[in-house]
Amino acid sequence: MLNRKSVADGYPEQDHMEDGLLLVLTSPGRPVSPWIDELKKQAIPTLQREIHYAKLHVGFKDPRRPYAVVEWTETGRHTLERRWVLAQFHRSLRQQWRVKKLCLFLAASSEPVQELMLAEDAFLAAMQPNDQGNDWARVDILSTEPDQLQKSDPYTALRWEAMQGYRHWINENPDELTSIEIGNRLRKFASEHGCEFREMGPEELRREGLNLLLAVGQGAQRSPSRLYIATHQAHKSGKPLMLIGKGITFDTGGINLKPFESHVNAMKNDMGGAALTAHLFQALVKSGYDGPLVLVIPSCENAIDANAMKPGVVVKSHKGLDVFIEHTDAEGRLILADAMSYAQSLFKPGLTLMAATLTTASLRQYSNYFTGVHFASEELQKLLHQRGQKWGERFSCWEEFLPFKMANTTKAADLTNMGRLASHANIGGGSSVAAHFLREFASHPLVHFDIFCSCWNWSGDYPGVAFGATGAPFNTLFDVLRHHGQELAAVR
Repeated sequence: MLNRKSVADGYPEQDHMEDGLLLVLTSPGRPVSPWIDELKKQAIPTLQREIHYAKLHVGFKDPRRPYAVVEWTETGRHTLERRWVLAQFHRSLRQQWRVKKLCLFLAASSEPVQELMLAEDAFLAAMQPNDQGNDWARVDILSTEPDQLQKSDPYTALRWEAMQGYRHWINENPDELTSIEIGNRLRKFASEHGCEFREMGPEELRREGLNLLLAVGQGAQRSPSRLYIATHQAHKSGKPLMLIGKGITFDTGGINLKPFESHVNAMKNDMGGAALTAHLFQALVKSGYDGPLVLVIPSCENAIDANAMKPGVVVKSHKGLDVFIEHTDAEGRLILADAMSYAQSLFKPGLTLMAATLTTASLRQYSNYFTGVHFASEELQKLLHQRGQKWGERFSCWEEFLPFKMANTTKAADLTNMGRLASHANIGGGSSVAAHFLREFASHPLVHFDIFCSCWNWSGDYPGVAFGATGAPFNTLFDVLRHHGQELAAVR
């Protein structure tokens, strides 16, 4: 259980329960209250720990109430880096102290959300696999500045619920979260919140020419090809903001079978883009987003079957471009291309934000800590970096580049789904080439987020997660879109 509470600036004796650890989170370069200084003086020198530039003063108020005060010896470090530093302490908390209750005290800060992220990490790092409970029996977050925290994070409950939902979808077993189940959940939300909802099955997909989406799912039985479209405030004037998410519920690689080295054991996360955009859409609707908003999710399983899509075929896309299916494990770009072409022709959005676990190559390009962003305007890039500092998430932004575009050309058709740089290049363009493939199908402004690297704890040390989904980059995107979505989607 995670509880949030407003308190006075003083030792929280009533909240620091027996058999519970008090963790005081301070802000770098800011003076602390006298009672916190006193805790530091009373700390036991032999228990003091220093992790990079975080000093932990550890002691006991009485034999059954241990505490630790975090003191930062460097300022100006990115919030994600501070989260990473403190995560090393979080992982040892339960084992070292043998306590089941955690009390986190947020000291006065000019950016209270940054300390809130460190506090939420302590809870999330204790989540059990597949979100089957939490190792902490109780976690309390105490704040002395509720007004300032509310101003910085005005939709705390909505944000937390939606971010947790995003993580949970990714962590779910793929035989349960099928394309059909995704549709059931979206339909239920739309019905309860006054949104319009549409489901397109095989017959309608075929009639509308979404042949790439059909091809990827043609071998799937449990999780067949579907396209879901939900709209909010569609009657409003102005260009809508469109969210598109890749919903491959499990990726075997198809006939070009994905080897273990390509993370096949984690491919239930290949619907991460759908999970992210669906929960962004839901949180925006619940928060009262006042502009036209469209959610588009193409979904299926990339299965191995006698009827599965075969390498070497040419398929005509919704846009009319012929695509050479050179490799069946480059399937995400196919379903997204058809979905975007179709949805943009219907809604003519001012801006499309697409999210997908598109390429394993992004893990090499951006590491586990950055989200790759393609084709964002300078304005959006600035917002992502600013709000990313606030929420402890990082982005690597890439612009249009002709060699990446040309890497998707082939003599066999208009485009190949296995784009590559010239043969003399040592390393392929990976995420960038795939993003440029998608751009060929866009008729309106597109920003693509390759979240493969950041949405899953590949490195094993991403802050705030023990195993599986990280929650990145939900918090930053919700903040940016809730406050700037309508202006970003405005006609330029």
